[in-house]
Amino acid sequence: MSDNEIQPLVDQLAQQLQRSVVINDPAVRMLYSSAHFGDEDPVRVQAILHRDAGPKAIGHVLAQGVWTWTTAGVIPPYEEIGLKARVAVPIRWRGDLLGLLLVMDADSSLTASELAAINETVRIVAPMLVGQRPGDDDAAAREQAIRDLVSTEPTVRRRALADLGPDAELNRFAHVTAIDVGVALTAEPVGASHVEMALRDAVTFSRPPGPTAELRAVTAGGALLLLGGAAPMPDSVSRGHAQRIVERMRDLAAGRFTPVAGVGFPVAGLDRAVETADQARLARRAASSVLGADVATWADVGPYGPLLRIPADELSASALPVELRRLLDIDHGQKLTETLRAYLDHACSGPATSEALHIHRTTLYYRLGRIGELTGLDLADGRTRLVLHLGLIMMDLMQARVRQ
Repeated sequence: MSDNEIQPLVDQLAQQLQRSVVINDPAVRMLYSSAHFGDEDPVRVQAILHRDAGPKAIGHVLAQGVWTWTTAGVIPPYEEIGLKARVAVPIRWRGDLLGLLLVMDADSSLTASELAAINETVRIVAPMLVGQRPGDDDAAAREQAIRDLVSTEPTVRRRALADLGPDAELNRFAHVTAIDVGVALTAEPVGASHVEMALRDAVTFSRPPGPTAELRAVTAGGALLLLGGAAPMPDSVSRGHAQRIVERMRDLAAGRFTPVAGVGFPVAGLDRAVETADQARLARRAASSVLGADVATWADVGPYGPLLRIPADELSASALPVELRRLLDIDHGQKLTETLRAYLDHACSGPATSEALHIHRTTLYYRLGRIGELTGLDLADGRTRLVLHLGLIMMDLMQARVRQ
């Protein structure tokens, strides 16, 4: 159906109610809007002028769980951004959410007869919106092919590459960098649809720099972006793009969840996209666990990389090296363990470790001596140092898992 059929219905309803009316898509992007009736707020004005209500407003609407609504509900005011209360009615067709019809109602004065008129408009508009949906099946198939590009199965990857091959853009992927975006923590139960809509909005709104080509696939579990170009993308550019996506998502989250992203190392060609995607996935895990960052590149991961490949359910105390467990058994206050960690982190340099711990060098050597006496470990032995350092990194991952 054309705009010429839906827009008059929006204008007619607004005139009947003497209120501002808007129809948004499920991602809270404006599709149709009436004239103002003196009840507009800054958010509505911005949406009219820029076709974007802003991430905080969108996040506020999504946080109300509108994807699950089957009847009218109230979007409460959000004073920080000047958003007044609205009544929102989901527009559904055979159970699928096609959009939201919103009516300004700052003073909660909508009557039952007015709500009935709104519901009647929704009933008429629903089948019209069905005809406007882009090829959902085609889009879903394309996203699945993009996910298959980074499958662990070589045959699946080859088939995906063949499926995407006719796309003329693929010749722009001489070099590929992956970005993996997801959610680290949730402050409270959050609907999968809120996360997915936030992901889709953020990766769509945050366009890649310059002439960069892009393939992306989004689910409620995360977003995968494959960025292509004639030359390898510099670390600072890919990190900056990931940071912009995370910042947009943070506003869209409305405090319900914490976004995080990982960036892989550039590889030559889409047939090797699985490598950079794997690195991006691990970098995202490291960012949200041991690095304490919202964005991490593969270069940031360092020694955590190999250990992040250990399945989370196998990271337990029994997996720690016997040498480290020997120390933990006698070091109940963890002072010796933390001293050892600093010593190993500073390449076994006495002066650097003493400065980092703010202790005298004599105190440092006394503690290191006590470790040897109590455990029988030889800290001058390279293999022993390596095992202990790996064990301490494993402990970091275990503790991060508990925090999450």
